[in-house]
Order: sequence, then C-alpha cells, then structure tokens
Amino acid sequence: MAEQWNELYPPTKWPVLAFTGAPATFPVQESNRHLHKYLVWSDTILSKAQNFISSLPRGPFIGIHLRNGIDWVRACEHVEHSPNLFAAPQCLGYRNEHGVATLQLCLPSENSIIKKLKRVAKSIGAKSVFVASDNDLMIDKLTQALKKMKVSIHHREPSEPHVDLAILARANHYIGNCVSSFSAFAKRERDAVGFPSSFWSFPLEKERTKKSEHTEL
Repeated sequence: MAEQWNELYPPTKWPVLAFTGAPATFPVQESNRHLHKYLVWSDTILSKAQNFISSLPRGPFIGIHLRNGIDWVRACEHVEHSPNLFAAPQCLGYRNEHGVATLQLCLPSENSIIKKLKRVAKSIGAKSVFVASDNDLMIDKLTQALKKMKVSIHHREPSEPHVDLAILARANHYIGNCVSSFSAFAKRERDAVGFPSSFWSFPLEKERTKKSEHTEL
C-alpha cells in the first residue's frame, strides 16, 4: 500500500497533501503517537508564539493548561466509569497499568493546582507562567499564590488555541491535564524534542483536601 501511495503521489510532485480529517483515530492510539514529530507550525502561528514568549520576563517560564469549562465538568462526572476517557492513557497507560482515572485527575482542585505550580516554579527557578484555558484562567488566584516567589502570571488576549499550543510546547516546563486531548497535543510535541512535562494530580496520590474541593472549579 505504501508503494502504491508513493507511485500515485510522489513527494516531488505532491510535497503537501491536505486532508479533511486527522490521519489517525481519536483519541490518539499508542502506535500513532510518534507521528507528532512531523508537525510543523505555519509561519503565522510560530511568529505569534515566539513574539509572545519574547514579551515575558527574562528567565524560565512554565506553560500550564487548565481545562475547567462547564462541558468539561460534566464530562469528568463520568471519568470513573471510563478508565480511558479522552487522553487519559497518556498518564494511566493504554491498559491502565499506571492506575485508574479519578475525578481529581480529570478536574484537579484549585489547591492542588497551586501546590503543584509552586513546586515546579521553585524547582526550575521560573520567572513567569503562561496560562491557557477554555474557561477560568485563575489569573488573580495564581498571581496571589506566587506573589512571594516573584513569579508573574500571563495569558494571551484574545486567546488563539493553536498559538496557545505552540507556546505551551516551548515552555521550560509544561503542566497539563491527563485527560484533556488539548493538553496531550502539547505534551506530544514536547516529547518529540525531549522537553520536560508533568500533569496535575499525577502520579496518583491521596489528596489531603476534601472531596468538596473537586467541584470548586
């Protein structure tokens, strides 16, 4: 099949082929993760991302993704009955060899987000944080939480999902949501070039907070 494809569409004549859908299934399967290394952002997207990064305070910055819109809150209500919901396998494994999905993993509490962010900021000596979100950016809360560490919080206005992904992929450290496919996109790009990443509430651990905090977002 590969030979037939190359005969029909030789790269010398067809350097770029546009498709109406992704070349693989959704969610991304383990065998297709390596395809992300072939991603090349357009000059427009890359320029916007690089210009924004240049505007941040000099020094390491953390890119974070907060998935907390009302549609996500409702989706997370079913996560305990859907062990491989969306992109959960990127953390838990495609056979759940690293644990099972929980509400905290899907919708981390504000307390756990701040705790994780502080820990990462301290470990890399971060000077700023870029926030990408579909709903609540938590700008005021994060600014107050990291005030003593002199770490500033930033976001793009207006937000452009593709530009946000390009920025997240270029952060000194990235923290995403295990279950979110948006988070997974940035993680795969970082994996392709060996950049460090981590996730909210993962590895799985016992939360000290009450269950009621899960619904704060």
